[in-house]
Amino acid sequence: MYFRLPKKYYSVFALFAIISGVLVFWSDSYITEKEKLNREIHLEKLNKKTASDLQNELNNYAALMSGIRSYVKLSDEFPSQDKLHTFINHQLSSLPIDDSYIISYVDTTDIFKYSFTKDQIDPSHLIGASIKNLINKKGALIMREKLEKYDYVAFNPYNIIEGRVGLPIGFKAQNNQNSNLGYFSIIKDFKPIIDRVYHNIDTSKYVFRFKTSTGIEFDRERVYDGKKIYNTREDHQYWRNFEIQDENFIKTQIPFFNKKFIIETAYKKPYKRNPRLLLLMILWYTLLLSFMLFIIIQLYIYKRKNRIIARQKKELSEVVATKNKFFTIIAHDLRGPLASVINFLDLLREEPNQNNQTSKIIDALEDSSKNSLSLLDNLLKWSKIQTGKTHYQPQKIDVLTIIKDQVKIQKQQALRKNINIVIEASTDVKVMADKNMIATVIRNLLSNAIKYSHEQGIIVIELNKVDSFFSFSIEDSGIGIPEEYQYSLFDVTKITTQRGTLQEKGSGLGLILSKHFIEIHNGTLSVESIHNKGTIASFTLPI
Repeated sequence: MYFRLPKKYYSVFALFAIISGVLVFWSDSYITEKEKLNREIHLEKLNKKTASDLQNELNNYAALMSGIRSYVKLSDEFPSQDKLHTFINHQLSSLPIDDSYIISYVDTTDIFKYSFTKDQIDPSHLIGASIKNLINKKGALIMREKLEKYDYVAFNPYNIIEGRVGLPIGFKAQNNQNSNLGYFSIIKDFKPIIDRVYHNIDTSKYVFRFKTSTGIEFDRERVYDGKKIYNTREDHQYWRNFEIQDENFIKTQIPFFNKKFIIETAYKKPYKRNPRLLLLMILWYTLLLSFMLFIIIQLYIYKRKNRIIARQKKELSEVVATKNKFFTIIAHDLRGPLASVINFLDLLREEPNQNNQTSKIIDALEDSSKNSLSLLDNLLKWSKIQTGKTHYQPQKIDVLTIIKDQVKIQKQQALRKNINIVIEASTDVKVMADKNMIATVIRNLLSNAIKYSHEQGIIVIELNKVDSFFSFSIEDSGIGIPEEYQYSLFDVTKITTQRGTLQEKGSGLGLILSKHFIEIHNGTLSVESIHNKGTIASFTLPI
């Protein structure tokens, strides 16, 4: 179905599209910002955790230094190299750190007295050599100045000749008399300490940057201070291997004696919005627009159909009003002349010297006129029902009296067939009902019974009280109603008629009108019939 919507509907749709577009864009931006914030929070938590892990490893290292210094200072005599070597190995067995270290003792003349690792004595052949040969005179002076200033001195990590990154710490060598005997230098392999940071970390997502507070960078394999590097290995997780800007790092400072180390953490890949989220937003926006378009179209169709229905209803009302007015006019205009005809026929019947043929003509004319008058009465009442002009006016009525009156009115029709009408009343109860409506119902039922009864037939009318209801029934032994007609007796759209035993005509409207009147009284009307055996019509009224 093709149609063009009015402009106002397109305006509403466009306004909705703009508003929903803004809302979808805002939702997408909000979710994106939320994801970025969560990403930053997660990175910050990870940075704090890795800094804590590094701090713990450095604290273990510091604990070893403190133990060595206390042992030297509290010993009765300055410990020999062997005794100190044994003590340190014992200390390492009780601390959660690895055993990769070099410990050296330099006396006040800057000569190496001790130099050993866990498994070797003098591994680099330094005993007896001067430290000035390694770090020159100026470096030795700076070292001594720092050692005089602090109990412990941490130096920048540097590339040691063994091809590792070393973390040197020094402290003054004093006996229990606090005599200055030189200083101890302990160089710890930094790689196992840094490795702790990478424990249970997804290195495909995160990268770390390690440096000192003075800006010297290092990783697990090298120190990037511009000095000579003694190994060929590279740390593949070195941050410069990835395209990461400085502003993408989150950093934490870790104090370690007189120095500060900085650990920085960043994502290896920049944030990219979730394509599924974008697709979902587009889908939502499309669905919203589709739904709104569907609503607008349905609303337009609904209003258009309502206008069509309203127009058709108006036209139908006009047609019905015209029809009802037509019925009313016809019924009123024809009823008077028919009544006059019936009266005139009664006068003719009383004229003397009439032959049989004339009497038959008069009887036939009178029957036809009375049938037409009955039809007009039903049409008039039906038109009043359709126009709402029928008014229910209940009063206490005597149904038996109404029956007798109707029998008198239709006595002439019954005499023509020699029909005997029997009234059996087991109750004289009066009911609250509309007299005219009940009279019309009884007239129609009695007229049908006479019309469809055989000559010399019997019609039995019974009045009973059943519980709290008044019951009326009229039974004849006439031609009955064909079965195919019984299902549409009360259907106004399928009015069916059949001729009486003397070819009397019927309108088919009497039963429909009667049922409507009985239902106004909250009663029920029913018809039971067997073809060629007779019919029982009955109704009940509440007492």
